[in-house]
Amino acid sequence: MKKIASIDIGSNTVRLLILESTGNQEFKLLVSRRDITRLGEGMDSQGKLLKSRIDATLRVLSHFRQTCLENGDPPLFAVATSAVREASNGQEFVALAKNETGIDIKIIPWEEEARLTLKGVFWKIPHNNRRALTFDIGGGSTEFILSEGENIAGSCSTSLGVVRLTEKFISGHPVDEKEFQSLQSHLRNELQAVKKKLPVFSPEILIGTAGTVTTLSALKNNIYPYDPEKIHGSEFSYQEAKSILDDLKGKSLAQRLQLKPLEPGREDLIIVGAAIVLETMLAFDCKMLTVSEYSLREGLILKAMSEG
Repeated sequence: MKKIASIDIGSNTVRLLILESTGNQEFKLLVSRRDITRLGEGMDSQGKLLKSRIDATLRVLSHFRQTCLENGDPPLFAVATSAVREASNGQEFVALAKNETGIDIKIIPWEEEARLTLKGVFWKIPHNNRRALTFDIGGGSTEFILSEGENIAGSCSTSLGVVRLTEKFISGHPVDEKEFQSLQSHLRNELQAVKKKLPVFSPEILIGTAGTVTTLSALKNNIYPYDPEKIHGSEFSYQEAKSILDDLKGKSLAQRLQLKPLEPGREDLIIVGAAIVLETMLAFDCKMLTVSEYSLREGLILKAMSEG
């Protein structure tokens, strides 16, 4: 029996996972936690991580480190993605985290992020040799990975992050229709550019991962408290997602927070997130989306186990 832990420091959410290996790529879940710290806030305008967001993230990392110690201090693999990659003070943040929490953080390039995400996704959604398009919506970026079986046929990273685009396009809630149309038009242009970068074949399955798609699934099925077992592998159609978005657009932030499945901290970001989902479904002509609860942090652990 071997315990192993991973931390994924994203532009919006920090996630901790502690698993215990029972052999043959099978694991018992010990701890799964996430906290929204919005580390990537203001990246477009400031070009650096804001002190208040760094402090909030370090507090969460300290709690996560304590949790690891309480679980026998397993080997810990921590990575940072888009916000820390781009920030002028990204390396300072990594040094500060090491100093204050004892956690070694590796800033990974988006190509590695895409590979590890796919590894995590295919751990529990068998690829069955299908052509799949997997996309991972983050706070600062969205990665698109086209695969055939377990092989990556093409991938690209975009700056379509929910924190970034909310700051850029959406100034009020309920949402102003003109602002929303500007967002839509931006997404359509960007997704056409994504299609040009990827090989020309139609995916047989569209897989979404990260907070936006799991939240849409929770809202559709009224899942509260959050239950990964019910979320993972669930599906929703373009029409179902559109109807959720249309409803949310007309609500104030306070009204959205009355919806129990909507996690506090996502009430403003869910508009852009849902728009990215819908425009991706349209651009790649996919009527249904399959939700993966598993992604980067699982991929990190699977990689570490295979190398260990």
